Amino acid sequence: MASSQRTVFLALPLTLATIFVVVVVFSVQAAAGEAPSPAPAGPLNLTEILTKATHYNTFIRLLKDTEVTSQVSSLLNNDRNADGLTVLAPTDAAFGRLRPGTLNRMDAQAQSELVLFHILPKYYGFVTFETTTNPVRTQASGQHGVCTVNVTTAGEEKVNVLSGLMETTLGKALHEGHPLAVYSLNDVLLPPDMFGPGAKKNYGADAPTAARKPEKQTSSSSSVAATPDEAPSKEEDAMATAAAGRTWPIFAGFVTAVTVSLLSY
Repeated sequence: MASSQRTVFLALPLTLATIFVVVVVFSVQAAAGEAPSPAPAGPLNLTEILTKATHYNTFIRLLKDTEVTSQVSSLLNNDRNADGLTVLAPTDAAFGRLRPGTLNRMDAQAQSELVLFHILPKYYGFVTFETTTNPVRTQASGQHGVCTVNVTTAGEEKVNVLSGLMETTLGKALHEGHPLAVYSLNDVLLPPDMFGPGAKKNYGADAPTAARKPEKQTSSSSSVAATPDEAPSKEEDAMATAAAGRTWPIFAGFVTAVTVSLLSY
């Protein structure tokens, strides 16, 4: 009789533990099943990305005035455009280093070509630039056909862009996820067809900063911004908290049951 009681005494906690594990597993699965499915992503909006990043007001104004923003939106939301786009966005400070009045001397066509010179008709991540073949096409066209730039790399997160008249370094990624990559630029890229010595109408190729060498990147400017997939969302945190809240009473009940069973023997 004592042996039978001892067997029951040992088996009861194990049985209760098994039940507890099963209940916890089903509880966690139920919590996962209750989570709402993520809402479908809306259409990509270049001006929204630049506005949130701040310091790109001049480039945003040019995008709107030249209606290039409409062309970009059309390409991004076209299922047939599998290549994507890359936008090199000069900061307000970059435009401020141009010779005073440069933009005002440009007609609408020239401003449009300047903006399109900063857009590449393909998605490029930082790593992708390492295997890119020069010259790299832009969306702009000039006296000799499609305008191009050359790209050189020094590590995964340092990319230099050469326009033919000057060189600059890509800054941080403002957006990076196919089909759109947007990178900050500390200089305005100067197309040779507009600023070079052979241009039909020179807009200021002899500006003091036209051949400015790229500045050394700081850790903050060379880091790639985290994509949404890398950052845990508030909804995920709330789910984890809720699941933990539902599991705790089960655990407490288990402890109580084991304690009562032990005292009864």
